Amino acid sequence: MLIMKKCLICNQNDANQTGSHIVPHFLVKRIYNLEGELKRDKELGFTIDENDSKMFFGRAILPEKLEEIYGPVDEQLLEQNNIDGIVDNFFCDTCEKKLAIIESEYSKSLKIISPSNISYNSNKIPSLGFLFWLSVIWRISIMPNSGFKLKDKDEKKLQRILNKYLSIDINQIKLDIKDSDLLDIGYKILRAPDFSITFPTFQYGHSFSERPYFLVIDEFIIFLYFKKSHMKGMIHDFFGSYALLGKSKFNTPFQIEEIYSVDFADFKIIMDKMVKFFAEKKILNLSIKLDLIHQKLLPNHGKKMNFTLKEKILKNIANSDVKLGKRNVENELKIMQETIIEFYNIKE
Repeated sequence: MLIMKKCLICNQNDANQTGSHIVPHFLVKRIYNLEGELKRDKELGFTIDENDSKMFFGRAILPEKLEEIYGPVDEQLLEQNNIDGIVDNFFCDTCEKKLAIIESEYSKSLKIISPSNISYNSNKIPSLGFLFWLSVIWRISIMPNSGFKLKDKDEKKLQRILNKYLSIDINQIKLDIKDSDLLDIGYKILRAPDFSITFPTFQYGHSFSERPYFLVIDEFIIFLYFKKSHMKGMIHDFFGSYALLGKSKFNTPFQIEEIYSVDFADFKIIMDKMVKFFAEKKILNLSIKLDLIHQKLLPNHGKKMNFTLKEKILKNIANSDVKLGKRNVENELKIMQETIIEFYNIKE
């Protein structure tokens, strides 16, 4: 007999909910959905890490669009497709409803388009923004292979807060000012309103920053602090956002959320620096792999692959005519093999 896992929020009810979004749909649809489409099942996006990349698509994407990206579409492609950020059996249906309540209420704040370079209130409900962003950050952290992970003690603290204060009735959410879990925690938040209408956006959690934790989700940048003293500690540039961070307000659990509105030009500089960072990490990781391959193939010829050969392999990967949806580790290895064989004139 299969025993169902317990809900990761309440730890009491069976985790019977399927199709849960780690990041609420009203945010991810602005990142992943096919251009001009905001409905569910219209997802068309990809995940990238330093080792591999993977595309995914919703059920309502037309076959001709899939063929444009993947080439011929077969049953194997359809069966292996998994939409990133949608999980089964993490939560119970009651806790899922509680999350949906704060998500629905917070989604209204996206309609507020504030002038740039000022702080504004995102809503009129104290603690709403705090609980909403904590729920999103915690869910990203508990999702396997998300690329972002809170410290264990921090993750447990967020789970306790969500378990204690999420409610089916938004008007019944009352935070206890004496709760030790709430005494020293808070966050700052930047937003470039409607940036994603004009420019592509993405979801990224800084994997090595803890003071504060740093996340980008669509047109928002969130800095989560578990101690106020961390604001005076080590300075991170955060892809050029540090100056804007200094202008934003520190949100406590008990107040109405204040967001610092960033103009498109400043936000795009941050996004461009992040994309450059991703590209450099990808190239560095590929370069390390090539040196390891070289060491195995030619153990007596040094630790580094011939620079000309390495440059040629990287160029061939970048200029590959393989369909976008099939560019992955397997494809890269094939290009590496073919280029090495050609370079050394190896007869098969």
